[in-house]
Amino acid sequence: MFVSEKNFCTFHLTTTKRCGNMKDAGERNLFCKNNSIDYQKIIFANQVHGTVVSKVSADDCGSFIESCDGLITKDKNVILCIFTADCMPVFMASRDYSVVALIHAGWRGLAGGIIDNALMRFKDDFGITPRDVFSYIGPHISQCCYEVGKEVKEIFNLPANDKNLSLSKEASGQLQNLGVKRIYISGRCTCHESEVFYSYRREPSQNRMMSLISTQNVNRKKI
Repeated sequence: MFVSEKNFCTFHLTTTKRCGNMKDAGERNLFCKNNSIDYQKIIFANQVHGTVVSKVSADDCGSFIESCDGLITKDKNVILCIFTADCMPVFMASRDYSVVALIHAGWRGLAGGIIDNALMRFKDDFGITPRDVFSYIGPHISQCCYEVGKEVKEIFNLPANDKNLSLSKEASGQLQNLGVKRIYISGRCTCHESEVFYSYRREPSQNRMMSLISTQNVNRKKI
């Protein structure tokens, strides 16, 4: 089983626990094989909870891009990949789906401006303005389960009596303020839905889900 937003009209998905630990190359390869996804076309972000969004091409297929938490490309038949276990996978695509991006965004990335950096990439590298970008926020830890400390509360100006942070609210607010008009948000909580998703907050481990996006068409078989 994997999940995606049906109204976001390009190939994209986030795996679930049933698919296995996607940080394990063997399990990742098996998932791709079972779903007719060309493993050799995937480009991975070597995430550091930072704000760098890297422009990539077909020449980068099969590699991990160092020290970045976001990827963007216009190349066909290229698949972008990030790993999550509570942070948000944020999928982006141009109106004509010729350019796609995928970012890994937790509170550090949001505070540092990774969404702004991604949209700057759309504009500076491809001439695409935010109003012509669609966005989908995939499964992540929801406000109900995400209690944060004083440092994070101050960064996001949360009220003194508010203990929980909504990552998707912060992300969608940034997207809207930067000019993105079409935003979809998953209602799935990685922490609360223990049978479906890995959650670092719930069970600290190296297990991760995988999110993918591409401009290509892929015949997907749900497992």
